[in-house]
Amino acid sequence: MPPPRLHTATCPYLYPSRCQRAHHSRLFSTTTPSHRPSIGPESPNYIHVPRAPQPDAYYRPHIKGILPTPRPIFPIHNKNAPETKTSDAYFAATTPDPSPVTLNVPQAKGLDPSARRHIEWKSKSAEHRRRNLRESLLELRDRKQKTDARSEARVAAKQYQRERLLNAPTPPDEKYTAASVLQSTLPSRTGLQDPDREARIARKRANFSTHDAMKKAERRNALHTLYMNARDFIVTEEKLNEAVEQAFDPYSEQFTNEARRGLNVWNLGYPETVKEQLERANKGENGRAVERSSGFSGVTDERMRRIGEELTGGKI
Repeated sequence: MPPPRLHTATCPYLYPSRCQRAHHSRLFSTTTPSHRPSIGPESPNYIHVPRAPQPDAYYRPHIKGILPTPRPIFPIHNKNAPETKTSDAYFAATTPDPSPVTLNVPQAKGLDPSARRHIEWKSKSAEHRRRNLRESLLELRDRKQKTDARSEARVAAKQYQRERLLNAPTPPDEKYTAASVLQSTLPSRTGLQDPDREARIARKRANFSTHDAMKKAERRNALHTLYMNARDFIVTEEKLNEAVEQAFDPYSEQFTNEARRGLNVWNLGYPETVKEQLERANKGENGRAVERSSGFSGVTDERMRRIGEELTGGKI
């Protein structure tokens, strides 16, 4: 007699795919679940929708504005600032104790009770402020010392780890699996050889000294030129008035009149071009007859002036 057949509904392990399909079909059912009767049809959770296995990305809200950098209580450039700002002298200067006159005011005779209470309240508030400032400075000093100690320890540990890794020998796995390289071509840990280092450093030092001397001479020459040109500087109100009167005097010879052309800058015309300067210096064919007949006296004077400046070491 054959064994009795098992019903598929009573044994889900025989047909797991059917059970999964049935389970998923029940998950997407549009009927109201019986175990959640409190959810009404107007709720978005009325119809159950399965969520993805991966959770939603965390959204970080954007905060507008930038907070200012807090002012350091203990300046970085002053290593003794924590001890200076927590000393008795600093506390005495920033949070002085009340004077005897102030302490005796509440006990004065004939003082109104409300005024006495107000004075006592102000005294207590001042005492609280003094105590809070002193305690806060002490706590900030202790916190700064602990933070600096942790930072220094962390930096020292990183430097020690770096030096240990730099000076560590090559691991055996890298040595045995690396490509064949000649011993002479391997990088040296002692650094590159520089046999001409001393001579090169001496040459560089001499070049630097020469360049520095040239810079000092140029600076000295510029200072002397400024001193020579300072004779024409307008430094007083009288000189300014004199220069204004001379520049804007309509009866002087600097403006153009019927007889001659003035020497004012507005009457000189366009500046001389480079071509005209070369022609005047070389006395070419295109030069003027008066300039050709004058010879090289103007150029010679300019050259003599420059030679004198070089010999005397200053502006003439």
